[in-house]
Amino acid sequence: MLVLLSLAMIVGELQYKVFTPIRPYLTWLVTPIQVVVSAPQKMISWAEMHLDSRENLVAHNQSLNQELLMLRGQLQRLDSLKAENVRLRELLDASQRVDEKVVMAEVIGFDQNAYSHKVLIDKGFSNGAYVGQPVLDATGVLGQVVETSAYTSRVLLIADASHFVPVELARTGLRSVLRGTGDMRRMELMSVPHTADIKKGDILTTNGLANRFPVGYPVGVVRNVRHISGKPYADVDVVPLAQLGRSRHVMLIERAEEVEK
Repeated sequence: MLVLLSLAMIVGELQYKVFTPIRPYLTWLVTPIQVVVSAPQKMISWAEMHLDSRENLVAHNQSLNQELLMLRGQLQRLDSLKAENVRLRELLDASQRVDEKVVMAEVIGFDQNAYSHKVLIDKGFSNGAYVGQPVLDATGVLGQVVETSAYTSRVLLIADASHFVPVELARTGLRSVLRGTGDMRRMELMSVPHTADIKKGDILTTNGLANRFPVGYPVGVVRNVRHISGKPYADVDVVPLAQLGRSRHVMLIERAEEVEK
């Protein structure tokens, strides 16, 4: 019956244009059906498109994060190189102010504990290093060589409790001995009378006595002077000027008698 009805409608449309006047109205009726039928496919397409877009965004975000991490690493390296360049310029300037012959060296290791403060440098006796040789950084006296091998040497830092440096007060010429305490940030000036003209901020330099360090190199700055009743000498705390434990590049100073040899 439906087949006959369909055939009749087709013949009527072809021969007599029966449905032409009402075709626009039929389109209104069919459109909602088409929308409902096509909705699932559109939803699937929309979901696939947005899911693919989200995956692309996540991948792009991860790529940007990785690139940012790499750039930050490069920036840190650049900052480190800039800081090292500044230190090298300071060391070069300091070496130009040194009258004695100098050999540049690099700190390659640390040997610090409660009993000893030493650093390892990349110059040995094959480079002219010798036991007792003074060592400076860009800001002051660092220590002296206590052990050498062919290509490396150990330097005892002035903050070591067994280290003593003959010094004088740059302002007044007062002579004394600066002793390490084992603390990298504090040394003690020995046998300073209570009547001595010494105050916070005074600079101490090597005085050349005992033939250990050349004359006139900065060693430390007075941080505090205490006068305690009953004690024969004043307590004088000194801060080392050298960057103990932090300097990477140092200078080995050849004393005049060593150069002559």
